[in-house]
Amino acid sequence: MPNTFRTPMSCRGLLVASALAASVLAGCAAPGVGTSAAPAVTVPAKAEDVVRARAQERWDLLLAEKYDGAYAYITPAYRALNTAKDYRNRFSAGAQWVSAKVQSVECAMPERCTVQTAVETLVVARGFNGPIKTIITETWLPEDGQWWYYQAR
Repeated sequence: MPNTFRTPMSCRGLLVASALAASVLAGCAAPGVGTSAAPAVTVPAKAEDVVRARAQERWDLLLAEKYDGAYAYITPAYRALNTAKDYRNRFSAGAQWVSAKVQSVECAMPERCTVQTAVETLVVARGFNGPIKTIITETWLPEDGQWWYYQAR
């Protein structure tokens, strides 16, 4: 009597073979010359990737002193209560950002991401010889299908 018990490895082999056969068949069904291809399927971006890009874009604007542009990355609730001019007035000439690079993004919950950004600041005061390096922790929140920087005050 033949052994009909399958080990997990033989089941995995069957799955791989089935997937390979399906991909070969899908290739045979691909449109030929002179026919239009089906539209590409858009894969949703991971929250971490979206937040990383937006956080770096915001920091790049701050480095360039384009505060109105950086203001556009702040939560709609903050912008409803504070004007771009109010936001711009938060920045002074006592220090200057030299560089900012997003180091990590962690989205432990679907409604919140934490961003760690390495920032170098040049302080215009006696006793400071070169940029000060620090890590800044930011919170980013989703709203209306977009991620926004949470400005506390």
